Amino acid sequence: MKKNILIYFDLITSLKTTQEVADFVFEIDTLMLTFFKSEKPSMTKALNSISSDSAKKISSFFSKNKLDVTNRDTVTNFFETIKDLAKKFKVIKLTLAFDPTPKTIANIHNFTKDALGIGYILDIEVSKDLLGGAIVVFNGKYNDYSLKKKIDDTFTLKNKEILQLYK
Repeated sequence: MKKNILIYFDLITSLKTTQEVADFVFEIDTLMLTFFKSEKPSMTKALNSISSDSAKKISSFFSKNKLDVTNRDTVTNFFETIKDLAKKFKVIKLTLAFDPTPKTIANIHNFTKDALGIGYILDIEVSKDLLGGAIVVFNGKYNDYSLKKKIDDTFTLKNKEILQLYK
């Protein structure tokens, strides 16, 4: 099971942000503790210990791939593989001037997926100081597309002209 990571495609690509990945990995850890702490593990009982959305995704994964939820090795491989795959995401850091809605995050993530492919997640920070636009940090490159930077650049370039207007 561990070698065929394509079966994890739907589960992994549903994650869009670093926060979603962190939350999902935390839920996997919770699920592992609940599942393995009993003599006779029950995935159904363990799934009740995490969010209904994650539980639904994981249940769907096991049933879609016809995996035995009572087999400890199968479940262990699932947990280990999910956690390994979560570590392999490439992060695009975005600083936005507004708090994005889930729809906006999905749109940005879909744009990223169309432009770069799968395996990328967004690390979103909000800074009202930007006034508008965004700052993007990716692959060691910093790009400032904020309104604040455009205004600062304009004032820097036109400093003498602006001061002349005030005289």
